[in-house]
Amino acid sequence: MESKLSSQRMIGLATLVFFVVAAASPLTGLTGGMPVAILEGNGAGVSGIYVLSGLILLIFSVGFITMSRYIKNSGAFYAYISAGLGSRLGISGLALAILAYVSIQIAIAAIFGLFTQIFFVEYVGFDLPWWVYTSIMLLIVCWLGIERIEIGGKVLGVLMLLEVGIAVVIAIFVVIEHIPSGNLEFSSFSPTVVFSGNVGMALVFTIAAFIGFEATAIYTEEAKNPERNIPLATIFAVLLITSFFAFCSWAFIQAYGAENIQAVVAEDPELFVMNLAATTLGKWSVLVINILLITSLFAATQSFHNNIARYFYVISRDGLFWSKLAKLHATKDTPYLSSICQTIFMIALTFLLAFLGQDPLIDIFTWGSAITTMAILLLQIFVSIAVVNYFRKRVDLHLPFWKTTLAPITATILMSIVLYLVTMNLDILSGIKSNVIYLVPFLVFGSAVGGYLYAVILSRFFPSFKTRLDELVKNV
Repeated sequence: MESKLSSQRMIGLATLVFFVVAAASPLTGLTGGMPVAILEGNGAGVSGIYVLSGLILLIFSVGFITMSRYIKNSGAFYAYISAGLGSRLGISGLALAILAYVSIQIAIAAIFGLFTQIFFVEYVGFDLPWWVYTSIMLLIVCWLGIERIEIGGKVLGVLMLLEVGIAVVIAIFVVIEHIPSGNLEFSSFSPTVVFSGNVGMALVFTIAAFIGFEATAIYTEEAKNPERNIPLATIFAVLLITSFFAFCSWAFIQAYGAENIQAVVAEDPELFVMNLAATTLGKWSVLVINILLITSLFAATQSFHNNIARYFYVISRDGLFWSKLAKLHATKDTPYLSSICQTIFMIALTFLLAFLGQDPLIDIFTWGSAITTMAILLLQIFVSIAVVNYFRKRVDLHLPFWKTTLAPITATILMSIVLYLVTMNLDILSGIKSNVIYLVPFLVFGSAVGGYLYAVILSRFFPSFKTRLDELVKNV
């Protein structure tokens, strides 16, 4: 097996958290997902649902973190599933992971181009096609992906703090304004309000806000003190994302009252946060939010680019893909060929979608988000089952039952329920009011089956490949 990523282990705890939270794109989730969760879900109770979603992912994290202490491989989901369920299902999981991260990256890159185009038209006065901005951004992302990983981490850290900061400032100003009158409401966290309305729909959107949190394990081979920092970063990321969405959504609800919030959002869901910002801080804040939305999407693209580059590096190193992609940069210790090839593919895909007349928001973003949400949920179910099976065969470790069995089984059940809810509400999640959106489950489950068949066919016709798969399970 070839050398591992970055023998110098450059990534600290803070950088790990930055990578994960940046992937969640908090400001995008707050301006786009939260209003729909309020409108189509459970109204003022959405804050409590963010807390519930965080608890579900913390339960999943118990087994995930326990596994991370024994699997020292940047393949993350792919490595965990291989170790617990065998290499063939591991490759099935790999296919899902690649589908998920490619789908979300092109989705985010496309609306980056759209929002940047709108911004320049409105504030500068010149117009270029959205795909031009997307392509330029992808090239910058590639450059940062090739640079030493801590440089990209610092860039993401600054961008993440800015986007989180503006939302928290708005929330604090709203709360301060209502303190003197004693009108602060906490019904958003009461069971009667949280579990009213369409709880399932609210859960679909709130769970989607956490996509990317599992990426900590992808940096196992580059992190300082991974036994400590990978688990801590995972927990901190979930807690930060949960706190951010729960607090900001609760504070925004204070501005209009729990009873009125759905009616207010219904008037203009797309501009709900913008209008509140203008009322609370002034019109200048709308310009700032527009800029930070663009940088938020850039940061998310950078994070997913890093994820994909490392996945292809690992599978190429493991002999499952083109071996050249396992080559590291001579001085920067990054999988530079993987970054370059991925960027070429993403730019070509951008040009193709633009040529076909696909709208970056209505078509590309909605489909990409739906595919990613389903694929990640299915992956998390696979990982939870893999954790149980892996530690069932490692009784010599004498680990607590609740970590190796109870929590992963609970996570499997909860994630299965959420996956079912997502599948049944794909039209609302994606915004596509057509039955064609229900092709997504066939694509997601078909990718999982395709990955498995890929492993089966190659094992049958290429004995050396089967040997490689057997070694893979032993070495993860």
